[in-house]
Amino acid sequence: MKRTETACYILAGGCLLLGSLLRFVFTAMRFTGFLLWCAAAALVVFALLTRWKERHGWAIWLRRVFLALLAAGFLFFAVLEVRVISWARTDSDTPVTAMIVLGAGVNGTEPSLSLQTRLEAALAYVQDRPDIPIVVSGSQGRGEEISEARCMADWLAGRGVEPDRILLEEQADNTRENIQYSLAMLSERGLDPAANIAVVSSDYHLCRASMYMPDNMVPVAAHMPARYLPLTLNYYIREAFGVAAELVF
Repeated sequence: MKRTETACYILAGGCLLLGSLLRFVFTAMRFTGFLLWCAAAALVVFALLTRWKERHGWAIWLRRVFLALLAAGFLFFAVLEVRVISWARTDSDTPVTAMIVLGAGVNGTEPSLSLQTRLEAALAYVQDRPDIPIVVSGSQGRGEEISEARCMADWLAGRGVEPDRILLEEQADNTRENIQYSLAMLSERGLDPAANIAVVSSDYHLCRASMYMPDNMVPVAAHMPARYLPLTLNYYIREAFGVAAELVF
C-alpha cells in the first residue's frame, strides 16, 4: 500500500471516529459529525481510485472527475459561506417601522440558548426605539410547553417592554412562515410590509431569513457567547447547506 493510500485511510479513520463522537456524544454538533462521516467516505473513495488507476485506465478519469466535483463543491460552499457571514451583522442606522423576532427552541417554558441570545439582541435594539411594534414569531414544538412566540413575549414583557407593543404570531413552523405570517400580521394592522423592517435572529441565520424579504430587511444579529465558539462554527457550516437547500428546492 502506497503512502498516499495509507494517509487517506488514517485520515478517514480519524474522521469516522470524531464524527461518531459528535453524532452520538456531543449531539449539539451532530451536523458536523455527519460531514466528517462524508469526509471519511470521500477519503476512502479517493484511496481506492488511487490504487485502481495503476490497473485500470478508466480509474484515472474517474479520479479526475471525483476531484473536480470535490473542488466544485468546496467552491460552492465557500461562496455560500461568504454570503452567510456577510449577513451576520446588526444595522443600527437604517430607520425601521417594525421589528420581527424569529423563534428558536423553548425548554419547557424557558428560552433555549439560541432564543435567549435573540431576545437579548432584540431588547438592546428597541431600547432607543420605543414606538415600533414587535412581532414575535414561532409555533409550539415538541417538548415545548408554550409557543416560542409566547415565551418571547413573556420574556420581553418581564424586562420592561410594553405588552401592547408585542404581537404574537404563533403559527409559523419554519423561517419562510416566520417571515410570511409576520408580514401579514403587520399588514393587517395598517403597516406597510414593504417598509424597512428589523429582523432579529441568530447571526448565522439572517442570510436565510433575507431570502424571504430581500429588499427591506434590516438585520439584527444575535451572537453566541465566545465560549460556544465550536457550536457557533457548527451552525455556520450547517447554515451554508441550509441556504443551498433553499436555493435548490
